[in-house]
Amino acid sequence: MASAFPFGAANGEASKDEKPSSTTNGKAPAAGDQHIRIRVITSDMTNEVHFRLRKEVPMIRMKRAYAEKLGHNLNELRYVFDGRRITDTDTPKSLGMVNDDVVEIYQERTGGGM
Repeated sequence: MASAFPFGAANGEASKDEKPSSTTNGKAPAAGDQHIRIRVITSDMTNEVHFRLRKEVPMIRMKRAYAEKLGHNLNELRYVFDGRRITDTDTPKSLGMVNDDVVEIYQERTGGGM
């Protein structure tokens, strides 16, 4: 099951404090330069959700939206990109993400001690 989920401000528009960065010629970069599309897939490959978000937005926003969309608590899920756990403060830019990169979702495991 795939679905589109625009990301940025809550209503899909840029918030007042989000301003386009300028380039050397003084013009704002193209919209495609500010946003990125990522695919979020469960580890068993049964569910796929697409997100479009700004490269500078902390990943906690995507993590919250995904957990709410599927009815999970935020700390029940583990988000992994390129074998590395995604922290709340990571951004697509800091992770080196490009369009259509995949974030894998795993059920968080606790316990195991004796």
